[in-house]
Amino acid sequence: MRDRWAEFRGFTPTDRNLFYLCIEIIPIGLASGALSFNGAFVLKLGASNELIGAMASLPALVVILLTVPAARFVESRADRRPWVVGSLAVSRILFLLIGVIPWLLPLEAQATTIVALIIAQQVPLAFFNTAFVALIGDVCPPDRRSSLFSVRTMLLAGSVALGAFLSGLFLDQVVFPLNFQILNLIAFVLAQISTWYVGKVQFPPAQPQPPGPEHRSLRPGIDLASVKTFFKEQRAFANFNLTTLVCWFGAWAAGPLYTIYLVGELQFSNSWLGANATLAQIAVLLSAPLWNRIIQRKGSLWVVMRTVLLTGLYPCLIVLFPFSAPILAIGFLNTLNDTGIGISHTAVFLDIIPPAKRSAYIAGHTVLMNIGAMIAPLVSTPLSATIGVTAVLLACGVVRFIGGALFWALPPVNREPARETLVSQPSAIPADNSK
Repeated sequence: MRDRWAEFRGFTPTDRNLFYLCIEIIPIGLASGALSFNGAFVLKLGASNELIGAMASLPALVVILLTVPAARFVESRADRRPWVVGSLAVSRILFLLIGVIPWLLPLEAQATTIVALIIAQQVPLAFFNTAFVALIGDVCPPDRRSSLFSVRTMLLAGSVALGAFLSGLFLDQVVFPLNFQILNLIAFVLAQISTWYVGKVQFPPAQPQPPGPEHRSLRPGIDLASVKTFFKEQRAFANFNLTTLVCWFGAWAAGPLYTIYLVGELQFSNSWLGANATLAQIAVLLSAPLWNRIIQRKGSLWVVMRTVLLTGLYPCLIVLFPFSAPILAIGFLNTLNDTGIGISHTAVFLDIIPPAKRSAYIAGHTVLMNIGAMIAPLVSTPLSATIGVTAVLLACGVVRFIGGALFWALPPVNREPARETLVSQPSAIPADNSK
């Protein structure tokens, strides 16, 4: 951590940008630790399994509808800073609204309203997410991406661990629902501090990209022609999307089931949930420096190809060992592995897309992934009511394993240079392929 941090000490604009991108992760990490209990919040307010599934799937629908037009809109602006910072600030105001809902509405309307607010949050985030990944690609030189992603990962892990641990203890000491309300209000304040640091980043000058004649409308929708064009232009991009979609489909399907299984069936306490989240972040904090060194030596693609094969174990093992202590240990070990994927997966993605069309490729990838993220919970939650949560969790693990195997069958490697710009193969230059 000390070695990575030393690389960001300096007085150049790049140094300052990277420093702010590292600092902003701390307050939002603390807030994320508190917000990780919102699934349990709506469940305790009386939410049905179907509503929990909707909370996981419908935000993806909003992303599907808005990402491509939001990307075109942002690309058409020379000054993108107001849209990046402003959309982030607006999305985080909703934490404040969630916190006051129990004071404003009757009990029977609270869970549904909170889920609606979580879904609505994706509208401003559509503008932010499209621009932020591209911003990191613009302000961070390729040879420093590994250090930036490693530091951000470690700071996020430490802050989420602290936030989740303290939140779990707090929830068991304060009466419901005031305990969850206070957490959301604290998260709102912390999130705005993070937004302030994002606003301090010096955005590079952008060349506005006016849409072509066939794309002048900014109506929400899925531009399948553009996605198809992306696949034709770069085979690595097509392989990356296909394998990621299959592998992550199992994770998206299992996501809402974890809350139902751990809180609804196993009846684990808020303190246990906080300990579980804390241990997971400690695992990230401990393993991130190790994965960074491995990536520097072997390359991001090498790490992705090996860690992705183990991602399906977690949902299977927590079903086979449904006890508090084993699940804590399983979650810790699973996060050790997932950290390697988290650090390397985005780096591989940035390396296989042409920088000249970064925002468009990010938008196409985001739309496709969110189609899967929307459909998966809509399939898994009703299915769990029919055949049981444990059976569906086992199926999700199998799907994840199949996706991991596809990374080997269809590796995301360019056979030829991209048309617009020369992009190195992910395995060729490890320093440039790290997250």
